[in-house]
Amino acid sequence: MMACIIGCSCFSGRLSERIGSIHDGFGNYTADVRCSWLIESSPNTKIRMHVEQFATECGWDHLYIYDGDSVEAPLLAVFSGLMHKDSYHIRRVPEVIARSGSALLHFYSDVAYNMSGFNITYKINACPSR
Repeated sequence: MMACIIGCSCFSGRLSERIGSIHDGFGNYTADVRCSWLIESSPNTKIRMHVEQFATECGWDHLYIYDGDSVEAPLLAVFSGLMHKDSYHIRRVPEVIARSGSALLHFYSDVAYNMSGFNITYKINACPSR
């Protein structure tokens, strides 16, 4: 398991199951938190990630997704704000695809306001969703 850096309420770790879910914990996420998840598979395997729910303090709390096993890997996406929560959602909730065989997700929240957070599902070596 990867360790939480500061007072983490979310569950950081390494994931290798073919299908899974990543979330920031139960209820609102904690202020001043840093958590990381590493999805691992064989090299050059596709990992498809879909945002099921996302609500963070816009511009201050961020989720970074990298195509690889470190922050030195190419950055695929940065999410912050409200994308999908209860009856509100943007027209097309993004799908992110890592092609290296690994995907690193890193969540950061500042010391102020916190919201309900996020839930992201993933599939390793999956075909496009329709």
